[in-house]
Amino acid sequence: MSKTSSTFGKQAGLKSSPKYLGGSYLTEVQQSLPTMSTKKTTKTSNSLRKSTGSLAASLGGSGNIKTQKSSTLENIEGEYIKNLQQQIYFLELESNYLREQVKKATEMHPKMTAEAERMLAKLRQLQLEIDDLQLEVKRKDTDLALMNTEKEKLMERLRDEEASRTRDKRMLMDEIVQLKKDKDVMEREISKRDSQLMDAKGELDKSSTALKNADLKMETIRTQLEQRIEAHNLAQITLDEKRSELLSMETQLREVEDKYYNQSLQIQDKVSSELKEEIQLLRQKLKETEMAADQDRFLKVKLSEDSTNLARENAALNQQMIDLKKQLEREKAYREATESRQNQSISEYVQIKDREKEARFELQHSQEALKREQDKVKSLMEQLSKYESVSTTRDLELNTSRSRVAELESLHSSVDKENMQLRKDKVLLVDHVSELQRKLEQKDQEIVLLRSQVQTMEVRLKDLEHLNSLESTVQSQKWEEFEKLAENMRTLSHSMAHSSVSKSRVMQY
Repeated sequence: MSKTSSTFGKQAGLKSSPKYLGGSYLTEVQQSLPTMSTKKTTKTSNSLRKSTGSLAASLGGSGNIKTQKSSTLENIEGEYIKNLQQQIYFLELESNYLREQVKKATEMHPKMTAEAERMLAKLRQLQLEIDDLQLEVKRKDTDLALMNTEKEKLMERLRDEEASRTRDKRMLMDEIVQLKKDKDVMEREISKRDSQLMDAKGELDKSSTALKNADLKMETIRTQLEQRIEAHNLAQITLDEKRSELLSMETQLREVEDKYYNQSLQIQDKVSSELKEEIQLLRQKLKETEMAADQDRFLKVKLSEDSTNLARENAALNQQMIDLKKQLEREKAYREATESRQNQSISEYVQIKDREKEARFELQHSQEALKREQDKVKSLMEQLSKYESVSTTRDLELNTSRSRVAELESLHSSVDKENMQLRKDKVLLVDHVSELQRKLEQKDQEIVLLRSQVQTMEVRLKDLEHLNSLESTVQSQKWEEFEKLAENMRTLSHSMAHSSVSKSRVMQY
């Protein structure tokens, strides 16, 4: 018993926790050994008390029976002896059993102490392994927590990167759409301005062709006007010549009247009357011609005020008059030739009269031609004024079209500059978009790398969880072994306690 108590004392002195090592159970076994022995002794004392009580009861009953009947005393004594014999028999059986148990205990005591020491060593080793496993589990829990925090950080970073990427992508898409819209607007504006420029160029070409046509028409009208003015001048010259010829003819007529007045009165009277009538007619016609000439002069003044070109027409008329004067000179020469032929004076007079009629007819014809030429000159002047107004309007339109073309050219140059700037901006934006796409690709690669890291972390986490589950299974298996060992220790302590109780009883006996 001293060896078992010493081993149990060593067990009580272990530093390991009683929860895992079952130290409390071992100490309880050490404390429960005397209690179990006392329980056994109390059981035997109770059985003895029962027997003595039954004996006392039988004695009390026998006393009563003696007072009553003396015949039953012998029966009570016999029963008491039988009870004593039975108790002795049971005690002998119990002593034999205890001797056998003590013998077995003495034989099994060194094996049990060795087994207990081996189990204690195994328990210490298991406790150390449990401590190491707990430390490993704590370390892996910390690693797992760190990995979880790192995973959360990576996931948060991944979400931030994805959000920033989607935001940048959205901004880039909006910027690209806006740039495309601006490009379309600028292209439409450029096409519109090109069409306006083409229209302006077409209008400029049309106006230039119209101006050229107007210039050609003006040149033709000027040439026609010059021709008309020259014709008018020629008619005026011829008219002056005719007037001078008329004057010369009047003088010649007067001379002829004076010459032939004395030759024949009858003829003279007849001729003079006729001549007077004709002279009156001629004077009247001369007055009319003078009035027409005055009107012509007035018209000439007006025409000279309007245009100096009418003088050329008058010069032409003067030339015609010079021609008429020449013709009159020829007539004078002819009349001088007829002076030598006085007999033919009447015929010459008639010829002169005919010539005067022809001259009058030519004068009327020239006056009519002059009027026609004046009307033509007026119409030509009106046309000229119209063409001048048209030319001024054409010049104004040409100037406006030229200014518009200059404005359009400046606008086209500014649009070209804007197009160049827009092309440069487009190139810069394309470079910027390519740079942003490259950054997006880098971000995608970083996201892929982070996802791979997250996947590796998840794989490591799964491995750690698997290891943790394996360790938990191993720990549960070790706890099961420990529970089995505790059960064995419990049964061993019970058996040792029972053997100690039997030894104490044997020693009491």
